[in-house]
Amino acid sequence: MSRWKRMAGVKRARVEEAQSTPPDRIIREIPLIERYSRHNESEDVRFRTYLKVRLDQTSEETDAIVRKTTDEIWSQIDCTKCAHCCKTMQVAVDATDVKRLAARLGITPQKFSRRYTKVDEYRERWFAKSPCEFLGEDNCCTIYEDRPKACRDFPYLHSDHFVGRTMMMISNTSRCPIVFNVWQALKVRLGFRRSR
Repeated sequence: MSRWKRMAGVKRARVEEAQSTPPDRIIREIPLIERYSRHNESEDVRFRTYLKVRLDQTSEETDAIVRKTTDEIWSQIDCTKCAHCCKTMQVAVDATDVKRLAARLGITPQKFSRRYTKVDEYRERWFAKSPCEFLGEDNCCTIYEDRPKACRDFPYLHSDHFVGRTMMMISNTSRCPIVFNVWQALKVRLGFRRSR
């Protein structure tokens, strides 16, 4: 067997092993997640460097592990018990979002924009208030079927090219239990050595 075939076999075995390793205990409490995220800052930056520079696998292989890990963890977390993202994060809205949401509410896009959005210094449009005005008392989105693309895609763990979004992931570890737990599980699954 050639050296290259052996290396490919080892690499494939490592990916399969990483995909089958179950995540550790799930942490759901936001104050605890915020505290751990602050404590882990330097380790998280080192993990980001490891992903970008030292991890010896393709973007597609990494994305597959991220998606599998995300699905396992997300199945154990009920977003409606948390809704921390809806309570604390700014939501970007584009023209398509504005048009769709205005139609849902039966108003013009201009009226929707004036009432519910603001434009920042970079000319990007955001929901004007936080917590989100469309978050119900039961932590459910009252416009769920028509929610903005940013909400549909959050926490961006199923998107391609995970390694290119690691700064955003580090930022979101303190905001989302799913991101926090996936990030921690990936450290184990992808062979990152934590300092002691």
